[in-house]
Amino acid sequence: MIRLNFYKNKHVGIIGFGKTGKSVADALIESGACVSICDDCLICDAKYQILNPSDLDWKSIDFLVVSPGVNLLWPKPHLAVEFARKYSIPIINDIDLFQQQVVQKNICITGTNGKSTTAALVNHILNCANKRSLIGGNFGNTVLSLNEDVEFYVLEISSYQLESCSILGFDTAVLLNITPDHLVRHGGMIGYIAAKQRIFANFHENSCAIVGVDDDYCSEIFTFLKYIKYPHLIPISGQKVPELGVGWSDDKLIDDRFGSFDVVCDANPMFEGTHNRQNIAATYAACIVHKITKAEFRNGLFSFGGLEHRQELVANILGIQYVNDSKATNADSVEQALKRFDNILWILGGRPKENGITNLVKYFHKIRFAFLIGEVSEEWSQFFEKHNVKYEISHTLEIAVKRAHEISKNFGNVVLLSPACASFDQFKDFEERGNCFRNLVHNLGKSLSHD
Repeated sequence: MIRLNFYKNKHVGIIGFGKTGKSVADALIESGACVSICDDCLICDAKYQILNPSDLDWKSIDFLVVSPGVNLLWPKPHLAVEFARKYSIPIINDIDLFQQQVVQKNICITGTNGKSTTAALVNHILNCANKRSLIGGNFGNTVLSLNEDVEFYVLEISSYQLESCSILGFDTAVLLNITPDHLVRHGGMIGYIAAKQRIFANFHENSCAIVGVDDDYCSEIFTFLKYIKYPHLIPISGQKVPELGVGWSDDKLIDDRFGSFDVVCDANPMFEGTHNRQNIAATYAACIVHKITKAEFRNGLFSFGGLEHRQELVANILGIQYVNDSKATNADSVEQALKRFDNILWILGGRPKENGITNLVKYFHKIRFAFLIGEVSEEWSQFFEKHNVKYEISHTLEIAVKRAHEISKNFGNVVLLSPACASFDQFKDFEERGNCFRNLVHNLGKSLSHD
């Protein structure tokens, strides 16, 4: 746990009592702070009293710590945020608390897609090179629950977290890509871009910015950082070799930072597709900045076992692959799975995002049958009708897995959970959804072995 000595004897309000809020409360109390907690759900907790925002003594509160799910602006500010602004209380988040305390190097990664894979890969390579590193943030453990006895922290940071950060100033900041996502939360594309580019704010003389240049939004951000003379700036690409950057030529990763092509490694078959090549280029750039050798990078890259809930092969049952891609919560992420597989029994749905699945139509010839779950089922069933895709409305993941198994002997090679939706209509998060799928598949395998 991170010690927060600065907050001893301070009165801190916490809004949101999920995973992040609990870690904030534990760290603050351990550090001698007084905490008041409010949450939209007045849950019973033996350790803490949970209050309505209107019941807090706002005049006595020194800081308000917001969880990632708390709206600051759009669609409208949370009531607790309005109280904090009324009483001129600083609004911060757990990343700010973390940044105030730690002195270790931090590598912070964001982007619409690929940030979890990149963060996991960076952390894996650092540890393979005998650097003590821990991963956290929007991926895995919350930042305040991490151990302090390390050399590096690798943090995945979402647009929700960046929106409410005040301190920032990361040692190495990575922006992979930007495509439309979370537009309701950020009030549109301009707000979403503004949140993402905050990862480069408050830089210091040794800060390094690593920026993907494969989309127009990030290319413009790169140009701006170059204009303001960001201390260290590395462009990366999954499609080409940027000038003085890191990218790909044919199947070789190239480091052109010193004005000449330097082959780092050949492609790893495990990392298929432009999106993964971009992840690898970013990973290499982040590692090389922190003195990881090319040999150490290659060894770590080829020993990486992959990421849970990202095209994760759960089982092969009677010749059918069951693949957990629960982390694919938007169409751009799903596209990578649809590119990879053929003859697909596709499980999708949940709480829809703004852009839907329109850009996936070009892969519909690969879909043998679709199983719709969650809130979006009725709406997307009409879309499938229009494009002559066979489907049924399963409503729940349990029914979808059962039905996919029943017809798999006549259709398809792959049962793919790749939802293209948020999970919050039926699950706590994408991890719970992926774990549910994994359990259902394992139980299916056990039942068949007993037949």
